[in-house]
Amino acid sequence: MKPKKIATIIVILLMSVSFINAKELTDREVQQIEYDAGTAYNEGVELYNSKDYHGAIDKFLISLEQYRQIDTEDNPKTVRVSELYKNLSVLYNMTKQYDKAIEYYNLRLQKEPENYRIVISLSTIYEKIGKKDKALQILIDFDKNYSQYEIKSKIAQIYEERNDIPNAIKYYSEAFDLNKKKVDILGKVALFYHKIGQDTSAIKIYNDYIATKPEDYILRKVYKNLGIFYQNIGNVEEAIIAFEKSDTLKADKEITLILAQLYYEKGNYNKAKLNLAKVKEKEPNNPQAHYYLGLIYRKEGKNAEALVEFEMIKTHPTLGPAAKQQIEFIQKSE
Repeated sequence: MKPKKIATIIVILLMSVSFINAKELTDREVQQIEYDAGTAYNEGVELYNSKDYHGAIDKFLISLEQYRQIDTEDNPKTVRVSELYKNLSVLYNMTKQYDKAIEYYNLRLQKEPENYRIVISLSTIYEKIGKKDKALQILIDFDKNYSQYEIKSKIAQIYEERNDIPNAIKYYSEAFDLNKKKVDILGKVALFYHKIGQDTSAIKIYNDYIATKPEDYILRKVYKNLGIFYQNIGNVEEAIIAFEKSDTLKADKEITLILAQLYYEKGNYNKAKLNLAKVKEKEPNNPQAHYYLGLIYRKEGKNAEALVEFEMIKTHPTLGPAAKQQIEFIQKSE
């Protein structure tokens, strides 16, 4: 006979014995055991709240055994037993008793096979104890039966950490299909395509999603991410177009400042100044706005105006040194 069948028979026999023993108990005895089980449970909660985790485990184990004694079809204790499985799985994990934690997470999974949080917890434990292949496999096994965004994104993250780009693309894409609001995933997938030299595929996933006409609050973020992608691959023209579309949907100081910098790099100082003015309107003392305005004024030969801008940020922790250098250049040139 196969080991799994033997184990199943043993479990059934133990459950039968439990039911028989419970039926042999008098009502008074059942009430007393239930009272003791509840007391032990409450004591376990108190110990947990006082951070005596090992003491809490001992009390929860006592409570679990007592509830099992009176758990019958007529008087089920399923809810409380499930609570105890959860408490014990978490506590064993917290106290780094990982084998016991795995045991109780698996007991929970038997009762809740669709609970992805349990699977993620199990996967994390296997990672902690160095069983990385097992950590990945239980996620993949779960994913075959239950399609969940959280599971697919976790699988993708593991493949990303392993630098397995094709599988990272596969699972991040599937995760995005399950939750279209997670537009940052598009950025990840696009970056991966870029890494393997498939910029056309990267841009296509953005354009395909834009074609679905998402709501404006999502679309502006998509355009922002697309702009960042173009910027990273050195396509300034397309980056500007994407950032402009995002900024048009909703003004964003960060994007406006990026546009100002890009227009400055292109030598379009008028548009750069228009965007810097928008930034200063919202944040008059923005150091980057002052710095780029100073650079533009220098390019335009307006040294007096440039000095004013650089003087305002010469004590800034990051831009200060560059501003002082610009001030010296201007003073020497006069």
